[in-house]
Amino acid sequence: MKRNLFILLSVLSIPFIAGISSCKKGFLVRDNPTATTDEKWWRLETDLQNSLGSIYGGLPSGTLSNYDFMSNCRMHLSGTTDEAVFRANYGDWQTFPVGLATSQTNTVFEIYKKSYYYIRNASRFLENYNRAYVEDATRKNRYASEARALRAWYHLDLFLLYGPIPIVDHSLSPSEQFATRNTREEIISFIASELEIAAAGLPATYPESDAYRMSKGTCYAMQTILYLNAGDYAKCATAAKKLIDLDVYELYKSSQPDVSSYASLFSYSGIVNKERILFRRGGQNEAFFRSAPKSLGGQATTSPTAAMVNAYETLQGEFIDELGADSLTIYQADPAFKNNRDPRMAASVLLPGETYVNRKLEPFKTGSPDQIGLTQSTQTGFWIKKYLDPQDAGTPWSGSLNFMIIRYAEVLLGYVESLVEMNDWQNPDVVLYLNQIRNRAGMPDVDVSKYNSQAAMRKLIRHERQVELAFEGQRLFDIRRWKTAEVLLNESAKGAIDPATGKAVIIEQRKFNAARDYVWPIPLAEINANPNMKQNPNW
Repeated sequence: MKRNLFILLSVLSIPFIAGISSCKKGFLVRDNPTATTDEKWWRLETDLQNSLGSIYGGLPSGTLSNYDFMSNCRMHLSGTTDEAVFRANYGDWQTFPVGLATSQTNTVFEIYKKSYYYIRNASRFLENYNRAYVEDATRKNRYASEARALRAWYHLDLFLLYGPIPIVDHSLSPSEQFATRNTREEIISFIASELEIAAAGLPATYPESDAYRMSKGTCYAMQTILYLNAGDYAKCATAAKKLIDLDVYELYKSSQPDVSSYASLFSYSGIVNKERILFRRGGQNEAFFRSAPKSLGGQATTSPTAAMVNAYETLQGEFIDELGADSLTIYQADPAFKNNRDPRMAASVLLPGETYVNRKLEPFKTGSPDQIGLTQSTQTGFWIKKYLDPQDAGTPWSGSLNFMIIRYAEVLLGYVESLVEMNDWQNPDVVLYLNQIRNRAGMPDVDVSKYNSQAAMRKLIRHERQVELAFEGQRLFDIRRWKTAEVLLNESAKGAIDPATGKAVIIEQRKFNAARDYVWPIPLAEINANPNMKQNPNW
């Protein structure tokens, strides 16, 4: 029997529902007549809580920590962009930027498969939650709104990665197995509508114990991301403003005056904050193990590129390529020259020669455990520092940091980008929110005499997204949206300057096909299983 692959796999989505039958007996016929059924299962509030908890299980982690969904690691996704180079004994993100990914690449398959798995979980929840007895009807309805918002999240993630995909708003029957891809407009409308419905049934805030849950603001944030990437800037600005006007979120500021607020945000000292909009609990529990230098017990899986390091401004708000040849050469060879760089660089990247946790990092020293290019060592001479906390150095694989999937700074940047793209670049909100983000990081106000046109302000906003959100998983969607990937990913990926040669280390030549690579392919297994499924162009 030929079956639509994602439906076949997602039938397994709720383990406590009866097992799949053989093809001979039919698609959803139970082999065991005494197995758990919907009538027996959906009875108690704990049943709803357990089911809902399983739906949250597909949210992204930062580095590898969710072994049930190994491809959904957003910091490793940086290795598919100009931010970083990925090398590890797991994952295949390194195949994308060199043009070797195919419709059979495991990441392409797993994210597609698992996303529909969780979509089906959410659909079954919404179809059955009313069977259960819950004393508080408001809480019961809130559970349903959470499931609806989660289902919208998985559709959004699929849409951003693969382009138009099938909308699944219920658990599909055997007669519906050969689904077709919906149009772009239908998908945008569906996700936005689902989020609006969900937002109406969700609170604006939760106690800290439940802060990870879908909220009203989470729905507005997802609408912001949806509309921004769809190019509907008016609706993006509206959604972002709804979130801002909730007056729930704020940029995190450390209570310690001598501590970098930006750096603290990604450490245990800032783990509880009002900047979080959507986060995965424990989603960075292995951050130290996956990102730290080899000499400290890490694997250095994702190494920042020189392009990323060179993007940080000086403390005076100047790009280093604007300073003249001599100054550019100095900053490229010594990125932290006189400590005169955007503090977000020091919070996000470990540099050659830097001392971290009492270990001097020497990637260009022969015999160093951190020698560049070795297995489980930096490939570029740089290391990701964001989400590294020295507290985890002793047991690098068992931390407890959360991973922020969406935070307030991203929504503010989406808002100001929309204003600028609507040619409303002189709107006072643009400079207001850019200054808030820059000042929190320790950077000066926007120089309005320099950024005095739509084009100039667009350049600044794109830069701010790059350095503010570095290694957090948004870069791929940004360079797709801006149509700059065909330039940025058709260059050599370079690392730090080798002192012996005075030249940047070249890691790989990257390839990006503009006629193909702005979306991922639909998995070949899905194409083969479903005669109605059409492949993306040129894959």
